[in-house]
Amino acid sequence: MAKEAVLTQDNVMKRGITLCSRCFLCGETAETVNHLFLHCKYTQQIWSIFLNRKGISWTMPRKVTEVLMSWEEEGVHAKDRSRWRIIPSAIWWAIWKERNSRCFESIVNNVQKVKLSCILFLVFWCNQLYSNDTTSIIDVLDSI
Repeated sequence: MAKEAVLTQDNVMKRGITLCSRCFLCGETAETVNHLFLHCKYTQQIWSIFLNRKGISWTMPRKVTEVLMSWEEEGVHAKDRSRWRIIPSAIWWAIWKERNSRCFESIVNNVQKVKLSCILFLVFWCNQLYSNDTTSIIDVLDSI
């Protein structure tokens, strides 16, 4: 069984910047891919936007690959499955950008700003999917 990559005291230097082995978003536990993108209490607030909107109650799977499989299953009833499939990427991109902002630029945004960024990424990418369509935020959220 492969272990997740965890920042340790042995590899805390990246591009001359000392990195903390704790999650940059919650500071409570070691930063792993699965923690950062799925289990961090900060990240869970972003997931809740879409889960609550669809009335989905689930226990977050342990791994990213399991989330993608579960997400696909939940999307069976989405009005627009192609838009539904973009949501995890929008969440992860917003989280990754916030994590790097904190890590490399010492800029901390509140969760509301990250939620808005996530929704804007989703709308932008959905509008790119339907190249000449400039769907509003409300229309995109209603279509998932």
